[in-house]
Amino acid sequence: MQEFFVEIRRTLAYMLAWAALLIVGCLTGGRAEFIPGLILGGSGSIIYFLLLSYRIKKSTTMTTEQAVGYMRSGWLIRLIFITAILIMSLKIPEIHFLAAVVGLFSLQIILYAQAVFTVLTGLLSKLILERKE
Repeated sequence: MQEFFVEIRRTLAYMLAWAALLIVGCLTGGRAEFIPGLILGGSGSIIYFLLLSYRIKKSTTMTTEQAVGYMRSGWLIRLIFITAILIMSLKIPEIHFLAAVVGLFSLQIILYAQAVFTVLTGLLSKLILERKE
């Protein structure tokens, strides 16, 4: 269970670093109008990840049937949350919709980048071991 919390903290740190990188990019690129949308979407993505992590942690103490039902009921709550973020970004004029969408996809971008990194490091270590033989 300790590894689970380590991964949560690591993913949250990556998400915050990604958001900071996007915000700095907007500031240096002269696109400051995107920042509120990135903050809203990034915050929504972090909250979504925390909701999902909480459900996963809590389901580990349940039987298989209970855990499946518990996880299935959680998707609706998370979907409503994401929909509310998108509707807010459409209704509030100061928030750029596409920037909010990019922020909302922060979790998926980070998870994909972590997977690519893991696969590439595995392949590289395998190639290095083969060359030594």
